Amino acid sequence: MTNLINYLWEGTICLTLLWLFFKVFLERNTFFAWNRAFLLSALIVALVFPALNLTGISGINLGNESFVLQLPTFEFDGSNQLQSTTSLFSLSNLLLGVYFTGMLFTLCRFLIGIVSLIVQTRKAKATYRGKYTLLEHPTFEPSSFFHLIFLPEGALQMQQKVDWIIAHETTHADYRHSLDKLLLQVVKIVFWFYPIHRMYEKALEVLHEYQVDKQMTQSFPLEEYARLLLNLAKPKNPGLLVHNFNQFQIKKRLTMMTQPKSKWMARSMYAFALPLFACLFVLISCEPNEDMPILEAQEDENIVTTEMIMKEGVFDVVEDMPVPSGGMEGWNNYLSANLEYPQAAKDAKKEGTVYVVFTVTKEGNIEQASVLRGVDGNLDQEALRVVKNSPNWIPGQQKGENVNVKMRLPIRFKLN
Repeated sequence: MTNLINYLWEGTICLTLLWLFFKVFLERNTFFAWNRAFLLSALIVALVFPALNLTGISGINLGNESFVLQLPTFEFDGSNQLQSTTSLFSLSNLLLGVYFTGMLFTLCRFLIGIVSLIVQTRKAKATYRGKYTLLEHPTFEPSSFFHLIFLPEGALQMQQKVDWIIAHETTHADYRHSLDKLLLQVVKIVFWFYPIHRMYEKALEVLHEYQVDKQMTQSFPLEEYARLLLNLAKPKNPGLLVHNFNQFQIKKRLTMMTQPKSKWMARSMYAFALPLFACLFVLISCEPNEDMPILEAQEDENIVTTEMIMKEGVFDVVEDMPVPSGGMEGWNNYLSANLEYPQAAKDAKKEGTVYVVFTVTKEGNIEQASVLRGVDGNLDQEALRVVKNSPNWIPGQQKGENVNVKMRLPIRFKLN
């Protein structure tokens, strides 16, 4: 639940900051392809960056201790397995249910749109023009979806007018604007609760039309093309996925067609977007590695491999690592049953990760256990106690022989 909340929260931060940057610095530019690329990048960043969990640079450690075999972090909140089972009616489950209900509803709308599109194509009369399929039906308005061009019945008999409409819709297809629609649907499904996706949708739809208008006015007279837009400017209810010829603000498009092009220097604003993306990547995706203790580097950098993995008869790396009694499941069960959250640490609201280093001997005994990095005296002692009293392990092996192996165990104490 916590991971999902963090993902959604960080995604909304990305969407908000990048949208504000677009509105302030880029929206009025006539570099339509660049603006489109920025908005699509913003949507991808919001989906991908929060899902990444990369170790920060501070976590890099070049010392020989980085070769010590480390067990998975064991998280402990002071409750046993029965107590950690949450109620079906808890607040977290309620929020989770609301989120997935909304997500399912939005997904169903998307799937209904796909099915509706398929049904429409089967009802229509198909005509093929190169790589495009022209579909005629009485209920259709001029629109497109990838290589499919939807036209009202009898449109192909309108000669020049329909040629311009077809050219308009095929330009949408050539720019692959339908891919943008699909990406937007994914964002709407994941962030259905955050209405900013509607602003992205409107902005991209307008940019799509700007791109097409620019291409059309290079091939057809501006005045006649503008007159065509005015004649077709009727209020319609377009589908979720198609590009409808009539659904956009005609006045705004006509103004943009006659507006002077942005100066080349205006492109310098896009350079400032790169540091913004980089900052979001560092802040959202690269989290400091709090689980890795800072250790001193090896004084002699020219050591050989055998010295790196073995010191004083104890190996740091072996061919077959030691295995707890009962495997990792048995090890986790042992920790769950024997760890206790010290009351003094609870009262002081102490939490964090304690690192315990110990050696698994040739006989499988636990020896030389010590705290590598502590958090609180009570937590450190509890982690050390449970490790020292643990059952024997299956010893590690190097070249078929049992050897002493150093292990590192992170135990994360977290208040419930």
